[in-house]
Amino acid sequence: MSYREHDFEDPFDPVEFVEHLMQSVVSRQRRKDALEVGPKRGSNTDLKSSPKSDRWSPGTSQKQGGETPPATTSHGKKKAELPSAEVDSFDPQSLLSAFDEALVDLNALSERVERRVDKLMKVIQKEEAETKGAVKSVEKSVENASSQFQELDDRINNVAKKVVHLGDQLEGVNATRSRAEDALQLMGYFAKFHDSEEVDDDVFMVSSRIHEAALIMHKLHLIALELPQDRFLVAKERIAYKYVAVQRTVVKRFEDAYATTNVEEMKQCANTLLPFGKGYEDCMSRFIELAQQGQFTGKDIFADIASVVNRVSDLILKIFENAEIVLSKFVSSVYAKHLQKHIIAQLKKVREPDLEVYLKTLNELYMRTTKLSSTLSKCKMGNDSGFLTRMTKSVFKQHLEDFMTVELDNLTERCSGVLNEHKDIIAQRKAATTGLRRKANDDVCEDLVSHELAATILHEHKAAMLRCANLSAPTELPQNAAKLFDALMDSLVNQHLMPAVEVGLNALPSAEPKNPPDISFLRLVENTSSIIQLLEKHFRDFVVPAVGSSPIHADCLHQKKELFQNLQGKLDTGVDRCISAQAGYIRYILNNEQKKSDFRPEDGAAALGFTPACNHAAAYLNAQLQRILQCVDGKNLQACLMELGTRFHRVLIDHLQQFTYSYTGGMVAICDINEYRKCIKKFKVPLLDTLMEVLHSLCNMLIVAPENLRQIMSEEANLASIDRQVVLNFIQLRVDNKSGKLAKILNF
Repeated sequence: MSYREHDFEDPFDPVEFVEHLMQSVVSRQRRKDALEVGPKRGSNTDLKSSPKSDRWSPGTSQKQGGETPPATTSHGKKKAELPSAEVDSFDPQSLLSAFDEALVDLNALSERVERRVDKLMKVIQKEEAETKGAVKSVEKSVENASSQFQELDDRINNVAKKVVHLGDQLEGVNATRSRAEDALQLMGYFAKFHDSEEVDDDVFMVSSRIHEAALIMHKLHLIALELPQDRFLVAKERIAYKYVAVQRTVVKRFEDAYATTNVEEMKQCANTLLPFGKGYEDCMSRFIELAQQGQFTGKDIFADIASVVNRVSDLILKIFENAEIVLSKFVSSVYAKHLQKHIIAQLKKVREPDLEVYLKTLNELYMRTTKLSSTLSKCKMGNDSGFLTRMTKSVFKQHLEDFMTVELDNLTERCSGVLNEHKDIIAQRKAATTGLRRKANDDVCEDLVSHELAATILHEHKAAMLRCANLSAPTELPQNAAKLFDALMDSLVNQHLMPAVEVGLNALPSAEPKNPPDISFLRLVENTSSIIQLLEKHFRDFVVPAVGSSPIHADCLHQKKELFQNLQGKLDTGVDRCISAQAGYIRYILNNEQKKSDFRPEDGAAALGFTPACNHAAAYLNAQLQRILQCVDGKNLQACLMELGTRFHRVLIDHLQQFTYSYTGGMVAICDINEYRKCIKKFKVPLLDTLMEVLHSLCNMLIVAPENLRQIMSEEANLASIDRQVVLNFIQLRVDNKSGKLAKILNF
C-alpha cells in the first residue's frame, strides 16, 4: 500500500521515510544490474513483486519480517546500512528520481492534511456556535429563575408582615379580652367583699385552689389601695384581712411541705408569695428558721456550718427564684445566731485568766472563720464579693474594737515579766559575790545582756505581729504594727540593752590601771551586736511587710536609727575605754619593770635577747588579742585591733624615748621590738605591720656606726617616709651623742 492510500491518522516519521528511500534506490540498482546480466530462473516473480515492495508507507520497515533490523541512529531511529559493493555501483540519477517521486508524494500528503484540517475546523466552528447558543439559552433560564425567586421572596416577606400584623392584632384583642375578663372577675369578687364579710366562693373555700385565691387577693389588694377611703372603707378592710389571711395560709402550706420534704409544693408556694412583699419575707424567714432547727449539734461548729450551708444551698436553688438573696440571708442568720454565740462563749472562758490565751484563741477562731467564709464563697450568694468578709467582721466586731489595746497590754506585760526575771537573776548573782569589780573578767558584763531574753521578746513580738496582720483592718495595719514596734524597741533596747551598757560602762577600769584591767565589756559588745543583728532581721521580716510603703515606715526607720545610734555611741565609748585601759596597763608594765640598765648594761653583763618587761608586756598583749578575737568580729574587730595596735605603738615610742642606749642596749631594744612585732603580726593589720617596721628601723639607728648615719637616713625607705625630726630624736638617745661627734656628722 502506497503512502497516498495510507490512513491519515498514521504517524509520519521523516527519518524512517529517508531510510526507506535509500532502500528503494538500492533495489532499483539491483534490478538494473539484473537486467544487464540476464534474467534467471524464477526471477520474474521477484521482479514483479519488487516495485510494490519498494513503495514506502509508515511502519513498513517495522512490519517486514525475516530481515535483520538495521542499526539505530543517535536519535534512536534505524539507520540503513549498504554493502560496500553496492555503494561502489551507486547511481545518483536513480536517487534523484526517487527524491522527485518522494516530493510528489509529500505534496499530495500535505494537500490531504490541509483538507482534513479544514474539515475539522468547520466541525469545531459548528460545535462552538451550537455551544454558544446553548449557553445563552441557559443564561436566559437562570435570569428568569432568579427574577421568579426574587418575586417569590418579596411575596413571602409581604405575607410574613401581614401574618405578624395579624398576630399582633389578635394578641391585642386577646389581651384586651383577657383583661376585660379579669376585670369583670375582680369586680365580681370586689362586690362580694363589699356586700358580705364572708365570701363563699370555691376559690376561697377549696384549699387546693389557694394559689389562685392568693393571686386574686393580690390584685384586689392593689385595687383597694387606689380606692377612696370614705366610700369603700368596709370593703378595703375586708380585703386587707383576707389578704393577710391568704398569705398566712400559703406560708403554713409551705411549712407543711417542708416537713414532708415536698420540694415542688414549696417552690409553688414561694412563687405564689413572690408578689406579696411581706408574705414572701415571712416565707423566707420560716425557711431559714426551719433549715437551722436541729443542726449544729456536733463538736466542730465550723464543719457543721459548712455541711449545712452546702446542703441547704442546693435546696434553695430548687425552691426560690431569687436563690442568691435567700442563701445570703440564711448564711447571715447562721453567723449571727450560732457562730457568733459560739465565739463569744469560747472567748469569755479565757479572757480573764490569761490575755495571751485569749489572744491566741481569738486569732485561731478568726482564722477558722475566715477559712469557713472562703469555703462558703463557692456557693452563689450574689455579686457582692465582700459579703462574707463583712459577716466575719460583724461576728468579731466587739472583740476587734479593743484588740489592739489588749495586744499591747499583753506584749508589754510579757516583756516586763521576762525583764524582771532577768533582773532577779542578775541580782542573785551579784549578791553571791563580793562586788561587781571583784568578779572574774568573763563574768562582769557577760550576763548583763541575754540572748535568751532577746529571743523570747522577739518571739512574743512575732506572735503579736502575726495576730495583728490577721485581725487588723488593712487601713489600720501600718499604725498597729508601728505601736507594736514601739513596744518592742522600748522593752528590748530601752529597758534591756541600754541599762546593760550603762552598767558595763560604770564597771570599766580607769585609763591607767595598776592591775590587769577587766575588759569583759567587749563580751557585752559582742552580745549586744548579735542582738542588734537579730532585731534588724526581725524588723525586715515582720515589721516592714506590715507597714509597707506608708509614711509610718519612715517613722519606724527613724526611730530605729536614733536608738541604734545612741546605743552604738555608748558601745564605742566603752570599747575606747577598754582599749585605753589595755594600753595603760602595758605602759604600767613597761614603766615599772623596764630598767635603765636593760639598755645600758655593763660590758659583758647582758646577754642578747628581749627583756623581762618586754616578755610581760608581750604576753599580756597576746592575751588581750585572744580576748578581743573571742568577743568581736567583722568590721568591729578590724577597728578594735587597729586602735589597740596604734595605741600600743604610741606607748612603745614614748617608752623607748625615756632611755639612753649603748650599742649593746640598742641590740636589746631591737630584740624587744622584734618580739613586739611578732605580737602585732598576729593582728593581721597591714598598717600596724608598717608602723612596727618603721619603729624597727628607728631602733636600728641606735646601733649604726656614726659615720653611716647620714647614709642610712637617706637610703632607708622606712625612715624616708617619716619626719626627719623623729629620726633625729632617736639618734639623740645614743650614748655617743654626748660626745658631740654625732652633732658634727649630722649638723645638729
